[in-house]
Amino acid sequence: MADHKHSDDKGGWADNPTFIRIFLGVLVVSSIGAALAGFVGAWHNPHPHFEVESWGVFFAVWGFAAFFFIVMAGQHLRKLVGRKEGYYDERE
Repeated sequence: MADHKHSDDKGGWADNPTFIRIFLGVLVVSSIGAALAGFVGAWHNPHPHFEVESWGVFFAVWGFAAFFFIVMAGQHLRKLVGRKEGYYDERE
């Protein structure tokens, strides 16, 4: 197969440090704005099934906790199902 590496490859538009800084800035500002809108009550559920659903940022906190659990569980699951680095080389 041909080697497709180019020595003059400068990366794409997403590798530009200015783009990364602006993108992360917009992401952080929009996240803080959404959280503040939740505190103010902009996304108020008029008929919550449970009392905690009436909190403004309940779903943001619930989502963060759920993905935190998924990442932490994945780290430990890797120990159970992972293979050694040279696993496939041992057959040859």
